[in-house]
Amino acid sequence: MDLSKIASTINMRYYSQLGGFQVGGAVSGLDTQSIIDAILEAESQPLQDLTEKYEKYELMQKAYEEVKTKLREFRDLVYSFKLQSTIVQKTAFSSNETFLSAEASSVAITGVYHVRIVQTATYTTLVGTNEVVPPPDSTKTFGELDYMYSPQEGTVRLYNNESGSYQDVQILSSDTIDDIVSKLNSTLSSLGITGTVSYDTDTGKMSITSDKNFALVDISGNFTKVFHLDEASLNFDGTNYSLTSSASVSSLSTSKTLAQIATYTSKTIVSGKVKINGVEIDVDQNDTLSSLIEKINDSEAGVMASYDYHTNRVVIVSNNSGPSSITLEDTDGTGLFSLLGVESHSLYVGQKAHLQISMDGTNWTDVYSDTNDVEYNGVTFHVSGETSETITIDVRVDTDAIVEKIKEFVDKWNEIMDYLNEKLTEEPVTDKSEEEMSEEEKMRGVLKGDDFLEGIFDRLRGFITYKVEGDINYLWELGITTGDIGTGYENMMKGHLELDEEKLRQIIEDDPNKVWEFFGSENGFATKLDDCLWNLVKFNGEIDQVAGISGRIEREQRFLATQIASWIERLSKREQELWRKFSAMEEVISQLQSQGNWISQALQGSSR
Repeated sequence: MDLSKIASTINMRYYSQLGGFQVGGAVSGLDTQSIIDAILEAESQPLQDLTEKYEKYELMQKAYEEVKTKLREFRDLVYSFKLQSTIVQKTAFSSNETFLSAEASSVAITGVYHVRIVQTATYTTLVGTNEVVPPPDSTKTFGELDYMYSPQEGTVRLYNNESGSYQDVQILSSDTIDDIVSKLNSTLSSLGITGTVSYDTDTGKMSITSDKNFALVDISGNFTKVFHLDEASLNFDGTNYSLTSSASVSSLSTSKTLAQIATYTSKTIVSGKVKINGVEIDVDQNDTLSSLIEKINDSEAGVMASYDYHTNRVVIVSNNSGPSSITLEDTDGTGLFSLLGVESHSLYVGQKAHLQISMDGTNWTDVYSDTNDVEYNGVTFHVSGETSETITIDVRVDTDAIVEKIKEFVDKWNEIMDYLNEKLTEEPVTDKSEEEMSEEEKMRGVLKGDDFLEGIFDRLRGFITYKVEGDINYLWELGITTGDIGTGYENMMKGHLELDEEKLRQIIEDDPNKVWEFFGSENGFATKLDDCLWNLVKFNGEIDQVAGISGRIEREQRFLATQIASWIERLSKREQELWRKFSAMEEVISQLQSQGNWISQALQGSSR
């Protein structure tokens, strides 16, 4: 018998007062340790019984924690049945999902909605009047055009796609824009192409027109990238082909710092604070355009800023659609808004979404919303664009969804009742030692026939016949029963339910609100079942009062721990007593042996 192991069960320290080493039987030849262990084993049966009971209580606590978890999960589903939106589900079908879709809430009025989209909701937008960096004049050299890319001189090849001929043009860092235009015009002529290469100082874009299909490709260097010709498309108007830069040559890389941008424009930028919609934003002249935009967007200003390199302008858009304003204040005189070209700007105020809705196609109601999600009669219309077409939205009761939801309830009910029934009837594992068993195997059978768990099972099972005041009084009226004649009694004993889907569908199609009222009304089925479950699983609820901290089982364990400690102390003293007695016996035997030896020696001496 291991008293130390038993002591550890109740978190009690045990120290043998005999020391770590005992030797017995040196004189008598007896196996003293085994004899004492056998005596203690026989006398410790009450202690072993107490320990087993203590360990069983520990397993019961764990088992009840599992029961509580299962019931809490079931309660989550039951609670949702108190909500009308869970039971009364409706669906909406659009005749044109491209422009208008819809969602129907539980309170939506069913029928066909005729909808005209007069106006979509828009966002307030502030667009700088000026480009951030004005286009350079044509005397700028290629090497100075480092706004987005670092210019690399090289070779550009111009193809005459109709003849298959081509010619290379050298682009040097020292070439001005005028020089490059002249080189390309000369090359067009050499290829037999009637056309023109030009640079527009107002837009910062280069254009090539030709009477023949052509192509322009970098062989080395990055000329087409610097002038944004690499991403431009070749257009044909029926007479001539044309290729035009997709952005100004002065369009910026957002990795440029505010100080660098200032050098392009000869403007001043200093560190400080600005305000957008009254919200302060720190400005540092070493901020990149990208990091500044990130600061604005991460602030509480309620806007989203961006830089559109195709137009070379900063754009600020409100986060919320509908009418609103965007205000800019340079409180510390940083020069930021002038630098970004938004000091002078155009403000396009956002508009409300505007729908005209009719239930009969004749009488129309104007409905407005700040967003493109417009609510009317419990239906949310999602507007995606404008069209002159009248769109119809058909709102119906979603019978399939309601049936599936109630089927989910029945399945979950059966799952929890089967689980409780199993816990009440399962047998403990007997074909394995404690060391071989898993935690789950140890817990098997600990709640078999448990009175408290039996009470929970009976209480839940009683809800099968619970009466609700209203149009529907019992579960069976919804098609939820314990089964056909012959199986119903057995299922009733197990608390098992079955669903007649066809009967349920008929009730739903007649009036889905009656179904919800049965479950979710003040004294409805789900309302009362939820109350029952909540009383079981809440903190310091019925289960906690049995198996929680300071619960009945915990109190029983504390009482057992006191008894176990008393028995350990008693057996420890008994062990000491036995060792003393056997030691005394060994000493007596040793003395008798000594006396026998003396007498023997004395007799031998007298005979001589």
